[in-house]
Amino acid sequence: MHPLNSIPPLPKKQNTVTFIQIIFIINTITLIFLLLIPKLIWANTALSQTESQPYQRIISLAPHITEMLYSAGAGDQIVGVVSYSDYPKDALSKPIIGGYNAINLEKIIQLNPDLILGWTSGNRPQDIKRLKELGFNVQLFEVTQLEDIPNRIEALGQLTGNPTQAQQTAQTLRSTLTHIRQTYQNRPPVTSFYQIWHQPIITMNGDQFISQAIAACGAKNIYEDLPKLTATIGLESLFKRNPQVFLLGGQASFQQDWLTFWQQYPNLQAVKNQQIYLLNNSHYQRPTARLIHALEPLCQIIDQARQHYLTMTPLHNKE
Repeated sequence: MHPLNSIPPLPKKQNTVTFIQIIFIINTITLIFLLLIPKLIWANTALSQTESQPYQRIISLAPHITEMLYSAGAGDQIVGVVSYSDYPKDALSKPIIGGYNAINLEKIIQLNPDLILGWTSGNRPQDIKRLKELGFNVQLFEVTQLEDIPNRIEALGQLTGNPTQAQQTAQTLRSTLTHIRQTYQNRPPVTSFYQIWHQPIITMNGDQFISQAIAACGAKNIYEDLPKLTATIGLESLFKRNPQVFLLGGQASFQQDWLTFWQQYPNLQAVKNQQIYLLNNSHYQRPTARLIHALEPLCQIIDQARQHYLTMTPLHNKE
């Protein structure tokens, strides 16, 4: 007899157990699969959202967001803006859907945007809430650091399908910011006062992006310790802190009147030493690519003041 034929057959009971085990395994796998179906569907949905088509009909609820969209290469995808969205010039041709104090919901509905971009600290909460209630896709962001400017532009490029241009723009801005800080930030400090408005006199604290720009140039904001981003200050306080440089923001049509006002106070060392400078407020009062591009002329102004005081006496506040 062949050796293989000499092996006795397995008991039938063992075959029955094996069959039951197989059925159990199949049922277990089926149950696990059924339990996983919702998770698999959710995962596929999330993936499809990530890979969805770029937004094509965008409404901007802030002038600086409008600028950022253009910097990201998405200007043609903007279908609506708020008032004062005046840069670049092409933005002036966009439909206006309201301003900082009110938005036109009917106009927004007519424009049928697939994305509305808002400003956390600038847009009214009730407006944002209403837009969301109407079913619009509203995304909010804030600029708290100079580095946020290239970061936000880069993110907008991803949202709008313009990653290459946005990344190139962002990288240029980061390089400019690094160069400015390496060149100016550690030079002898100059005390400064930036005027946002005149009646009442308004300035900002050290956390505000304008103050960060001034710091990058090696100047010290005399009101960096204010508890709020912007605040009203009095003449007595300004005389006490007595900055070496005045930087006047505001609209160009107002600046000459502001300058005339300050010139009646020669006891202020910035006035006495003729260190009052009129700035282009649209460059410095919006957190956009233009702010970073305008850092070099700002730093040159501050450096001019620095050299003026260095030729007189070691830098310090004169009372």
